[in-house]
Amino acid sequence: MKTRDKIIETTLQLFNEQGTKGVTTNHIAAAIGISPGNLYYHFRNKEDIIRAIFEQMDAYGLEQYQMILDRFQPGTLETMEQTFVMIQAYNWRYRFFKRELTSLILNDQLLKDRFLKTHHTMLAVIRQSNDYSVATGTLKPMPEKEMALFTEEIWLVTLFWLNYLEVGGEEINDETLRRGIDLLRNLIRPQLTETALAELAKREGSNS
Repeated sequence: MKTRDKIIETTLQLFNEQGTKGVTTNHIAAAIGISPGNLYYHFRNKEDIIRAIFEQMDAYGLEQYQMILDRFQPGTLETMEQTFVMIQAYNWRYRFFKRELTSLILNDQLLKDRFLKTHHTMLAVIRQSNDYSVATGTLKPMPEKEMALFTEEIWLVTLFWLNYLEVGGEEINDETLRRGIDLLRNLIRPQLTETALAELAKREGSNS
């Protein structure tokens, strides 16, 4: 692995374990076994590393979603379920960013500008997925305003589930991550067609 990639991966691990405030560039360099000067050759400061992690995070999420679309038909219940599972694994991998999202983007204008692009992209991706689901008979047709709100609801839960757990004093583990999947499933349930509801009931029955 190249030094730059080692810096990103090591920093991600340290941030996940300790948060961003308690980790300095000296800590990062020591964890990798390189000099601070070597680290500064690749990144100017800690904020620069955080931006690089975000770029990796953004690409990784879209890559994982595309892998699902390559395996399953867009708009189906199976695709939704696979996406929900992927989202929680993704959130866990980058949990420091999810946990500190608000403070990170408010304290770094460059990161905020970059995040806003991803924010709008994700809303568009979710909306496209919802439109596919209507076309395949998984979701019921909705008026435009209702569909727009439904899209935002899904993104809101996806974006802030880890924050919700932590401010509520709950541990982030497999059980609470699965509850996030259950919450998303419960969110879409009222909008499912009769056919999709029957399929969901079979899935839940086989998993009980």
